[in-house]
Amino acid sequence: MSESAPRSALAGFAAGDGEQLNRDLAGLEKVINKSAAGAARTSVRVQTLAREIDQILASTRTMQETLDNLGGNISLSAIATEEAAESTRRMADQTQKGRQESDQAVATVRQLQQQTTVTSERLESLLGHILKVNEVSQVIGEIADRTGMLSLNAAIEAAHAGAAGRGFAVVAEEVRKLADRTSLQTQEIAALLEAIRKDLDPAREAMEQSLGLAATTRVQVEAVEQRLSDIADLAESTAGNVSSLAGTATEEQEAAQSLMEASGRLLESTGTLKSAAEAVAQDAFAVTSLTEEGHRHLAAYDTGSLFHRALGLARDLATTSATILEGPVREGRISAEQLLALDYTEIRGPEIQSLSRFFNVLHVPQEGFTPPKFRTAYDGLVDRTLQEAFDRVLEQEPRLTFALIIDLNSYGPSHNKAFAKDWTGQPDRDLAGNRVKRFFTDNRVLVRGARHGLGEAAEALPDRVDRTAFQRVADLGEKAASREEFLVQTYARDTGAIITVLTVPLFVRGQRYGVSLLGWSSDD
Repeated sequence: MSESAPRSALAGFAAGDGEQLNRDLAGLEKVINKSAAGAARTSVRVQTLAREIDQILASTRTMQETLDNLGGNISLSAIATEEAAESTRRMADQTQKGRQESDQAVATVRQLQQQTTVTSERLESLLGHILKVNEVSQVIGEIADRTGMLSLNAAIEAAHAGAAGRGFAVVAEEVRKLADRTSLQTQEIAALLEAIRKDLDPAREAMEQSLGLAATTRVQVEAVEQRLSDIADLAESTAGNVSSLAGTATEEQEAAQSLMEASGRLLESTGTLKSAAEAVAQDAFAVTSLTEEGHRHLAAYDTGSLFHRALGLARDLATTSATILEGPVREGRISAEQLLALDYTEIRGPEIQSLSRFFNVLHVPQEGFTPPKFRTAYDGLVDRTLQEAFDRVLEQEPRLTFALIIDLNSYGPSHNKAFAKDWTGQPDRDLAGNRVKRFFTDNRVLVRGARHGLGEAAEALPDRVDRTAFQRVADLGEKAASREEFLVQTYARDTGAIITVLTVPLFVRGQRYGVSLLGWSSDD
C-alpha cells in the first residue's frame, strides 16, 4: 500500500485525535505481537509435550507387548509347571514302586545268599566226607596188600610142608585172590573218589565266587534301595515344590493379566492426552493465524512500528534480490528456466571446499553437513552479492534478526554474514550459527510463507517438489496485486528462539521465485 493511504485514513481526525489513534493502533499491534508470541511458546511447549507423550506411548506399547509376551510365557510356564508337577508326582509314585520292588529284591538276594552259603557248606562237607572215604579206602588197600603178601608167604610155607600143607595152600591161595580183588576194588574206589573230587572242585570254586558275588550283589542292591529311597523322598518333596510353583505361576499369570489391563488403560489415557495436546497446539496455531489477520488490517495504518518498517524493507529487498537473480540470466550465464527449476544437489565430499569462500570448512566431514546444505545452478553466481544486500537491510534496521530470500521450497541460496560462521562440528553451535544454503522446513512455517498467495493446494504440496508440481495447482505469474501481498507469522525456530517473520512475494522475470524474508525476535 502506498504512503498516501495511511495519511488519507487519518485525514478526518484532528491532530490530537490522529496521535491518539496512532497510539491505540501501536498498542493494539503490541497486544497482537504478544498474543502471537505467547501462542508460539504455547505451541512449542505443547509440541514438546506431544513428543514426550509419543515417547510415553512408544514405551507403553513396548511395555504392553512385553507384558503380552510375558503373559503368554507365564501361561505356558504355568501349564508346563503343572505338567512337570504331574510328571513329578508320577515319578514319585514310580520311585515308590521301585523302592518296594527293591525291598523285595534285597530280600531275595539275602535269601539267595543264605541258600548259597548253605549249599557251599554242604559241598565242603561232602568233599570232606569224600576225603575221609578215600583215606579209609587207602587203609583197606594197604590191608589187602599185606594180606596178599601174607597169603603168598603162607602158600610158600605150605608147599614146603608137602601133602600136610596142601589144604592150607588152597586156603592161602583163596585169601590171596580175595586180597587182590579187594586191592583192585579199593583202587577203583580211590579213582572214582578222585574223579568225584575233581568234578566237585570247580563247583566249589563257583560256589565260592557265588558267595562273593551274592555278598557284593546284596551290598549293591541295598545301596540301590537306599538311593531309591532317597529319590522317592526327593521326588515327593519336588512334587510338593513344583505344585507350589504351579500355584505361584498361576498367581503371576493373573498379576500379569491385571498389569496388561492397566497398561492398556494407560495407553488409552496417553492417547487421549496426546489428542488433547495436539488440539491445544492447533488452537495455539489458530491464535497465531488470528494475529496474521490482525497485521493484515494494521498494514493500512503506519504507526512507525517495527512491523511497518520491516514491511517496507522486505518489499525493497524483493526488488533488489530480483535484480541480482536476473543478472546471470541477462549475462547469458544461465537460463531463466535453470534459475526457477527448483533443482538441488547436496553438497558433500570434494564440493564442500567450494564453500570455503563463505566460511571455514576444515571441520566438515566428507559425508556432508547436518542439516544438509545444497547447491543449485545459480546460487554460486549470486550468493555473495545477495549476502551484501541482506546485510544492508540489517544495517538499516538493527532490530531485525535476519534478512534473506527463500524459494518456493524454503531453500535459501545465501544468508546474512552473521549466519555464515565457520563450521565447528558442534551441532548446537552450527545449527544456530551457520544457516546458509539449506531448507527451512521446521513446522512448515517458512514453507507456508514461501508459498503464500498461491492457494491452499500449493501450500499443501510436500516440502520439496519441482516447479511443474506448482504449475499444476497454481498460477505462478506476477499480477498487479501480488506485490501488495505479505504474511506475518510467529513461531519457534529449530534453535528454540521465538521469531516473528514477514514474507513478501519475490518475482523473477514475471514468475514467482519465492519470497523475501525478514525476521525479528519475539522473546522480549
